[in-house]
This record gives sequence, C-alpha cells and structure tokens, in this order.
Amino acid sequence: MQETEEKYLGKMVRILSNLIRRKIENELNQSGIEITSSQARIISFVYRQSKLRNIYQKDIEEEFDIRRSTVTNTLQLLEKDGYIQRVSVNEDARLKKILLTDKGIEIYEIVRNCITKVEEELNSVYSKDELNDLFFLLDKLYAYLNK
Repeated sequence: MQETEEKYLGKMVRILSNLIRRKIENELNQSGIEITSSQARIISFVYRQSKLRNIYQKDIEEEFDIRRSTVTNTLQLLEKDGYIQRVSVNEDARLKKILLTDKGIEIYEIVRNCITKVEEELNSVYSKDELNDLFFLLDKLYAYLNK
C-alpha cells in the first residue's frame, strides 16, 4: 500500500486474509492437494474436535462464523471427494455428526504441515512482544465487532 493512500482497516484485513488464503492454498497445491483453505480449516477443526465431542454442521458455522449455506456447500464437496462422512445420530435422526474418513485423516496430516509452515512464516515477521500486541489488538477488534 502506498503511504499517501488513505488507510482503511477493513480493506487491509480483507487484503491480508486473501493473501494468507492464497499462501495456504499454494502450499497445499505444492503438496499435491487440491482443496481450498476453507476446506483445509474445516478438516483440521473436525479432526481436532471430534476427538473431544461429536461435531455437527452448526459447530462449524459457529467456529468459523460462516453462513449455513456456505458450510452446507463446503461439506457437500468434502463428502463428494471422500474426506468426510455424515452419520445420523441415534438421539435425533435430523442431526448428522461429521466424521473424517481415512482419506480425510491422511489429508489432515498434509494440511496440518502446510498450515504450520505458513503460520511459522507469518509469525517470523514479528517479535514475541509484537505478536502479543497484535493478538491483543485483533482480539479487541473481534470483541467489538462480535457484540
């Protein structure tokens, strides 16, 4: 961004988000995995959280703060590609818990390595104190926008 240009926080956050998304997707593509960063994040979330509890579509909507229709489309693609399966729950036939398939678990390992690599690169830009300050400010902005 040019110094003389008026700066907008929302614009900068969107630009950074797009750049990070592209970087993760490039890492995944270099590993031979053709999934989006959104799909990768969902696979990672399901992997980690399903060890602790049943995961449902609503959990993904809340975790990533994305709309139901977006999650539905993403889950349909992940299911079609064989990464997840949706299984009915005995207590409520309308509910379907989301489980990773063996293929999904294999992909998770690759995804985890790619995301870890990108996160390490991003973190290397800042000192530990700067990172703490940045997260403090981002958390403050999140709390304001989420009220």
